[in-house]
Amino acid sequence: MRIMRYLKARISVLLAASMLLTVPALPTVAADDPVQSAAASDSVAMYARGVPWDQFLASTRVQRETWLKNAGREVPPGLTDRFKRAGDGLRLLVITADWCPDSLHSVPYIARLAAGAGVDMRLVDFKTGKAIMEAHRTPDGRASTPTVILLRGDQEVAAWVERPASLQWWYLGMADAISDEELLERKMSWYDWNRGSDALTEIVVLAEQTAKKTGSAPRSH
Repeated sequence: MRIMRYLKARISVLLAASMLLTVPALPTVAADDPVQSAAASDSVAMYARGVPWDQFLASTRVQRETWLKNAGREVPPGLTDRFKRAGDGLRLLVITADWCPDSLHSVPYIARLAAGAGVDMRLVDFKTGKAIMEAHRTPDGRASTPTVILLRGDQEVAAWVERPASLQWWYLGMADAISDEELLERKMSWYDWNRGSDALTEIVVLAEQTAKKTGSAPRSH
């Protein structure tokens, strides 16, 4: 019976994912918004205080085995090539926590993508990066980890928050329809199936958009 319930949940997740993969990212946020402008200044300063990926990974304690497993997985070479082409002058600032399941199933893949493309990445904990998280909230108004800031020079050009759009909209839509336990189980099954692909695709698209024009700050959830 446990196997049947697991298979049923996994099939449901895959069906939901297949329908939601075409959901677009949220609209662009204007760079001249006062809150966004203040956050951009904080992001540049915060980057200098961040630690490299290897140092953060070595410090993980919660679900450490899964952090290491995900960190060792490959990412699609096509996405790495695209990120490298869009990576001139690009840096990533990631606000995260080792206890965050969304970080656990996104940040290791983002680190792998950045390393493969030669893009520098620094990480800060959620307490240090609180102001930046609060300036880039989820669709339902939460400050959340992971928050990934794309920087070019001294300018914040884009932000990616919490989880891929395909999962985010499903998660928010189902939050009141099923139990918290089932919601978490399905979310984690989706992450195991997707292996960072949607998160990486959205971040690569943001990098490509900002490589063409840096006068606005696109945002994806």
